[in-house]
Amino acid sequence: MANNLVVVVTGSNRGVGKGIVELLAKQKLERPLTIYATSRSGENANIKASSPNEIRYQKLDTKDSASIQSFFNIALKEQTALDVLINNAAVSNDYRETPDYAAETVQTNYGGTRDMCKAFLAQPNLKPGSRIVNVTSGYNLLKTYGQDIQNRFRAVTEISDLDAMADDYLKVVKLGQEAQQEAGWGSGARSYKVSKALNNAVTILLAKQHPEVLINSCCPGWTDTAMGNQAQGGTPPKTPQEGARVPVRLAIGDLGPKGDEDGALGHDTEKISGHFFENVNIMAPGWGKAKLWLDL
Repeated sequence: MANNLVVVVTGSNRGVGKGIVELLAKQKLERPLTIYATSRSGENANIKASSPNEIRYQKLDTKDSASIQSFFNIALKEQTALDVLINNAAVSNDYRETPDYAAETVQTNYGGTRDMCKAFLAQPNLKPGSRIVNVTSGYNLLKTYGQDIQNRFRAVTEISDLDAMADDYLKVVKLGQEAQQEAGWGSGARSYKVSKALNNAVTILLAKQHPEVLINSCCPGWTDTAMGNQAQGGTPPKTPQEGARVPVRLAIGDLGPKGDEDGALGHDTEKISGHFFENVNIMAPGWGKAKLWLDL
């Protein structure tokens, strides 16, 4: 389809990722959607798409650079360009945190997001107005880190700065809780939060480096998924499709105030980039509002 809008969703076989594909697939917009629903297995989730939208299931392991390259090679043979990337693939090992599991979390959540962003931005026919959506977490305020770590996040000018922060965090995890806390990373299992902080920071950095692309991050809220049920304090109140609302808005909606109420899906958008979108709280099923993560 010459006029189709091509959207890539990572980690789409379950949870919020599947909810994102379901919500996208039922939209009836002026431009039909071609949705690449990717996961490590590439399994067909049997999601029904409203015609003329279509879903293409594809294998993609975001931790594997060869898998990323293979996916982009395949997709760019089928499409002139990819218009939207939703980086949703993630893991949480907080319930069993060890240095090795912390490394897996950071490498999957931050490393995979970073490398997918790089590949998307390197495509030869990248269009102005293309979008990247990084699904992160609101349970991760910058002020929860020590002052030195906050200053490092604010001083980032290159991806290598964030890579160095990730390496430093993983080194201190090996030294134990006391060393982790003294270094300013906080106490307890922190790898999920740190990985999402790195993703918020890479969002801000890439938005500055690529002003022609709309690059934002968001929190889906407390959603009834396998990951959401790891949290203590009751049953997650939001369905996966409700959790999908904010990332879907960032993918195909109006990013300005007109989209705050219902996402304004398929409408023209204000050019907002480098922002973090979340609802008033993690239980609210809304479409999110823009904030500056470095101020939180």
